[in-house]
Amino acid sequence: MSGWQDRYWLIERGRIGPEASETLAEDFVCCEVPVEEDFARALEVFTSREGAEAEVRGIESLARTKHLHMAGVHGGWVRGEAYDAASGEVVELSGPELFDVLDSSSVPYVLLDPPPVDRPVTERLHIESTPAFAKELRRRLIGAVSEGWT
Repeated sequence: MSGWQDRYWLIERGRIGPEASETLAEDFVCCEVPVEEDFARALEVFTSREGAEAEVRGIESLARTKHLHMAGVHGGWVRGEAYDAASGEVVELSGPELFDVLDSSSVPYVLLDPPPVDRPVTERLHIESTPAFAKELRRRLIGAVSEGWT
């Protein structure tokens, strides 16, 4: 599995957590992804600031198109998620901070490095269950700390 590193980037939608200091997966942009013969919600996680910024630009681009206007007429949903172009701040998280977000998450999947929403999907999506992704991230974080002590 690729994508393991010290820093990750997510796109903030605005805090919905009960406390301003508590960061929840639901505070960040999620989308629907194909899982088996259905769709499920996934947290968009980026391994580069550039990838996250490209997604923000894609969201803003769609906000200017008829497609998003029509989505607005039908409840404001695009890719299964309500997008608000005004709340697209890119947030950098360390591996441990991302683990904390995932560990308390009710979002069932992680979508790693999705293509910008305004571009076609030309490659296979990297979709992991949130518990499996968090478990592997934790294992790698513990390994990194252990290696630093030897």
